[in-house]
Amino acid sequence: MFEVVDHILEFAAARGAREVEVYAERGVSRRIKVYRGEVEQLVAAQRRGVGVRVFRDGAVGYASTSDLGGAGLESVVERAVANAAAADVDPFRDLPAVTAPPAAVHPYDPRLADATDERRIELALATEAAALAADPRVRTVEDTVYADGDGEVFIANSAGVRGNYRSGQCYVYAYVLAEQDGKVETGVSYGVGRAPEDLDGPACGAEAAARACRLLGARPCPSMKATVVLDPFVAAAFFAVLASALTAEAVQKGRSLFAGREGRRVADPSLTLVDDGAHPDGLDSAPFDGEGTPCQRTPLVEGGVLQGFLHDTYTARKAGVASTGNAQRAGYHSPPSVRPSNLIVEGVAVARDDLVAGIDHGVLVTDAVGVHSGANPVSGEFSVGISGVLIEGGRMTTPVREVTLAGDIIAMLRGVRAVGDDARWVPTGSVLTPSVLIEGLSVGGS
Repeated sequence: MFEVVDHILEFAAARGAREVEVYAERGVSRRIKVYRGEVEQLVAAQRRGVGVRVFRDGAVGYASTSDLGGAGLESVVERAVANAAAADVDPFRDLPAVTAPPAAVHPYDPRLADATDERRIELALATEAAALAADPRVRTVEDTVYADGDGEVFIANSAGVRGNYRSGQCYVYAYVLAEQDGKVETGVSYGVGRAPEDLDGPACGAEAAARACRLLGARPCPSMKATVVLDPFVAAAFFAVLASALTAEAVQKGRSLFAGREGRRVADPSLTLVDDGAHPDGLDSAPFDGEGTPCQRTPLVEGGVLQGFLHDTYTARKAGVASTGNAQRAGYHSPPSVRPSNLIVEGVAVARDDLVAGIDHGVLVTDAVGVHSGANPVSGEFSVGISGVLIEGGRMTTPVREVTLAGDIIAMLRGVRAVGDDARWVPTGSVLTPSVLIEGLSVGGS
């Protein structure tokens, strides 16, 4: 692939383009779905292609192609040059330069390449079987999926940036339906890792079944101001929305409730929120980001105080700071944009059972619908539908549903009092979070 990259740089130079970046990738992904003990779907897809950015006097043109023949590579350069000529000029847009060595992280496990389709199918079947066997009220496992991805990234530009790395991830997923007295509830679970050996399919299936069965008999609870415990799946969804408001791009465009709050208290002093693109176990870890800038650990909230924002090269130059290595790409077909990498939530940790035991009246939230659409990253207000279990006298009692959870993000962050000891990676983006106990949220029910 570096031969392809170098050919593009040479042709671009001959074409008169002096500031050029080439991002290339190749990889394979697999997805296996089983249903009722049979393989329903097995898909393997290969991808490879290049994306080219041409910088010219503050204007940027982008083009991409999967045609890696000589004519295809020359065509993608021509299109990028033409797009740069038509683009608006912005003095802060410039070619990323070498800043430091890549981060010492290796997001690939060679065991992934050794995995067979038989092993992948076995994992998926074991996940489904465990869910069906977990409880007689489990009616069916609607979705049981094993999926993985194995890819390589290459980047080089005319300012001297040059590097490559390989990464891999895999996961199992179960979506369970349980039924009692004609009422159906659902439950989901994930397991993630770098190789199939990291996954426990039976545990994933059993957890999904338990989450579905725990909600059987659910009904609305009375409206109240309450202490809530967000389980890791729900907490991950909320923090993923919150993190999008912590990008410098959102701040600079006036689309973030955190604009102007840097250095001010925005959360309870016990809460720590970090973006760590070099975490050894992170699902989105890499030696460098989509521009070749080294990935790093970036504190966002420490001691309840907002420390700063996530940057790529463009937003960093605009703010007069250094990039945090958060230029992320969806693939070779799109230019980089500022996004979180691995979001990590930390706090005063106590045992999950102790979280519940200390609550006189509240709700354990196990599912939230519409977090991304129901939470406004500009105003901070949110209102989402939830399901879970009522907490009374320090014990989990009645399952609840058709209930709303409402408030604003800053009040929610300031209401955090503790987190559980059950931190896990959740593939809502890539979030490492435990259960989170929050005081003073509005629960709307009957």
